[in-house]
Amino acid sequence: MRVSRIRAGIAAAIVLAVPATASAHAGGPAAPSAVPAVALLVVAAWLYARGVRRLGPRWPRRRVVSAVAGAATVVAALLSPLGILAESSITAHMAQHTLLILVAAPLLALGRPFTVIAAALPRSPRAGRILGTPRPGLACAAHAAAVWLWHLPPLYDVALARPAVHTLAHATLLGTAMLLWWSVSRGRARVTGALWLFVTAFHAGALGALLALSARPWFSGATLEDQQLGGLVMWVPAGALLTAIALALLAGWLRAGAVSSAARRVGVLAAIGVGIAMLGGCNGAGPTATMMAGGDPARGRDALRTFGCVTCHTIPGVRGAVGTVGPPLSQFARRSYAAGAPNDPDHVVRFIQHPRQVRPGTPMPEMGLSDHDARDMAAYLYTLR
Repeated sequence: MRVSRIRAGIAAAIVLAVPATASAHAGGPAAPSAVPAVALLVVAAWLYARGVRRLGPRWPRRRVVSAVAGAATVVAALLSPLGILAESSITAHMAQHTLLILVAAPLLALGRPFTVIAAALPRSPRAGRILGTPRPGLACAAHAAAVWLWHLPPLYDVALARPAVHTLAHATLLGTAMLLWWSVSRGRARVTGALWLFVTAFHAGALGALLALSARPWFSGATLEDQQLGGLVMWVPAGALLTAIALALLAGWLRAGAVSSAARRVGVLAAIGVGIAMLGGCNGAGPTATMMAGGDPARGRDALRTFGCVTCHTIPGVRGAVGTVGPPLSQFARRSYAAGAPNDPDHVVRFIQHPRQVRPGTPMPEMGLSDHDARDMAAYLYTLR
């Protein structure tokens, strides 16, 4: 009876894929990649059901429910309208990967699919030992390699162009994420698992930040706006969720009282250190200013002093800039208006370079600045928050 319910649940997850598969065969954009994805899901579901039958009543029902929910999430990510949209939109692609890595993977990991599938295969104690002992550090490294490799421009473009490669990309991202989540949910491994989740949030957030702050598209046929929004999806919500789960694991470990006070202090200090490092890495004032104005903030700070702006303005961070003739430039990046118009980087650059053309009657003189110098100055001003 119980096995029939399991089969029914898994069958329901597969049935959800039928409409997407049918539309794919009807000529939709997801047609090439739907067939291998469905085939893998069917094979995995059959093996899981077979393994649960062999394990018998001793296998917890909650793990079966988690596995079915994880499989349904995979179907929703790959074979729904989101999967079709991900073929042409980086933002949808990153949302798809976030759903696979942060929702489907932990649900599947709780279902212990490797253990169950190993039970479905011919008896092999060695295979069971290999699948049963994932180490957080190795799992984190494998997942990091998959995330970064499949988001490098050449591999990303090849994956979109070739269905088999695209399926392999999804399989490695989901598989390594499952290993990571499995490894961090094992008893005493939770404290080290929390730290590895911090590491994962840090490196994945760094990749998202690079995509969001890039001044040009990385991928063929992509728009810069789509890439930047996709990077933000990977950077902010995904990173925040990973950090929250890591903190929850760490809090559970501390409440368990299974370690000495000294070990607790070490764990807390390590978490605080990683958190500070992550916050430092997320401080994107310099890169954001460079992206907005197209200049170098460090050179801009020197240029503000070289061209005499310190005579008239008070400018934080610029030595000797205590002038009172012009308005102070503190918190410039937070201002809604600048130079008589909305605070837009291109407007600010034009005003710095040709102030009297942009705003006739202004006392600010023409200083013969090049476009390069003006952009450097604007870039520094946009670091003032």
